[in-house]
Amino acid sequence: MELLSDRNTTTKTWPRSGNLLQYLLTDIWEIGSDPRVSKLPLMNGGPWLLLAIIAFYLYFSTYLGPRLMKSRKAYDLRSVIRIYNFIMMCFNGYFFVLCAYHTDFGLKTWGCHPIILKEADDMWHWKLKMIWFFLLSKFVDLLETVFFVLRKKDSQLSALHIFHHSIVPLDVWVGMRYSPSESACFFPFINSFVHMLMYLYYGLSTFGESMRPYLWWKKYLTQLQILQLSLISLHCFHLVLLPDCNIPKALFAIYLPQAILLVYLFVVFFIDTYAKNARKFQSKTD
Repeated sequence: MELLSDRNTTTKTWPRSGNLLQYLLTDIWEIGSDPRVSKLPLMNGGPWLLLAIIAFYLYFSTYLGPRLMKSRKAYDLRSVIRIYNFIMMCFNGYFFVLCAYHTDFGLKTWGCHPIILKEADDMWHWKLKMIWFFLLSKFVDLLETVFFVLRKKDSQLSALHIFHHSIVPLDVWVGMRYSPSESACFFPFINSFVHMLMYLYYGLSTFGESMRPYLWWKKYLTQLQILQLSLISLHCFHLVLLPDCNIPKALFAIYLPQAILLVYLFVVFFIDTYAKNARKFQSKTD
């Protein structure tokens, strides 16, 4: 077994092929990456296809989509959205069970688990493929924004919503590429649990007014998201300070301010959505 820092990979000099553009677009992204991950689609070379998808998502959600829908009636997509939500709920539930089993309900993720290359280990290859499917699910999550646009739910297209959906696929890509170990699995573990509940809620909400009395727990989902991001921040901080551990701590140092920023944005959203509305309702009844 070899640690990541000791593994036998092709040494790349600057520039290895004599082509500076190829070096910047492809070769440099292979340095320090896990060669097992590089064999999967989207994971070879640089993150250019990933960034192109995110760029088009931003363009569509902020400009193209609203412009195309400006003179059109909102689409009734309840059946499509219902199927989408329950499929995503089942996927996230299945993934959460897998993560819970392989990480002792997330406890392993708080320890030091260096990246170990065992090319003949079929179990790890299977685990990497599961994380890759989790990455793909982050692109499927973007359909939620598409549905908002097509239904002309412009109030749902907040900066928080668009930023959150844009940054997560990139973070998962980087984490999978350069830190595929149990130490980096806390986010997939807790995120799949939260998304399972979120998709359950949104799936039930498509049944209309008859289901509304049973959906009183929406604000608790936002609180759960705040708790999730707070724990992710704490987990990143913990790994950065973990002594004598051969993991790429710089990645978690980069993730930490992102998670803290999202905590702040979700807290602001919660206050604006629930706390202020509660005060307005109270003032009307006094």
